[in-house]
Amino acid sequence: MAQKKTLIASKAGVRLERIEDLAERQRGKITFKLSTYRPPQPRYIADLDEAEDAFAREVTASLQDPVIVALMERGTI
Repeated sequence: MAQKKTLIASKAGVRLERIEDLAERQRGKITFKLSTYRPPQPRYIADLDEAEDAFAREVTASLQDPVIVALMERGTI
């Protein structure tokens, strides 16, 4: 199954990607993948507004996570 992936946003080790299934293009099948260093991950979301809200919440949580902050300070992420 061929997919087109487009990065929408990336911050604090959190990534939000738009995934378009090329075989389903006529039906407009698009999902959004939220990836993070914190569990559970990745998450797939069907609605853009919901995905953007989830991204913002996850960035906030990641910036408060001491493990993620330490990784950022070391330049790992």
